[in-house]
Amino acid sequence: MDLLDVISKRLKEAGITDVFTTMPDGRTYPESVTIAFGIPDRKIMYYDGTTTSPMRVTVLVKRVSEWEAMNTAQEAERVLSTTPLDSENGSYEIESVETTDARPLPWDESGRFVWAFDLYIDTRKDFF
Repeated sequence: MDLLDVISKRLKEAGITDVFTTMPDGRTYPESVTIAFGIPDRKIMYYDGTTTSPMRVTVLVKRVSEWEAMNTAQEAERVLSTTPLDSENGSYEIESVETTDARPLPWDESGRFVWAFDLYIDTRKDFF
């Protein structure tokens, strides 16, 4: 499934930099955007062989400036809620995409500011 790669590509196309699918080393990348799957929900299989899988993807935006963290998170949420996230290799079909509003998270260890939001995505796959 190439969903995280597609999300990463859409963010980069919008001019958002330092996008990763795993948490990068903070010394090398003091500012970053991390996208990761949340705990999966139960998938549903239908009699015709079609399955739908509800997924949660969390986007974390870490910046030195709180204003930049907030603005980048809001821009990323706007991009991902308005841009098609269709698979590039055919591994899934999008049923629906919903996003939450970006919100601040406590981040005391590094002195950076983190804003985050979630995408709730329902995908469908036909096996027959």
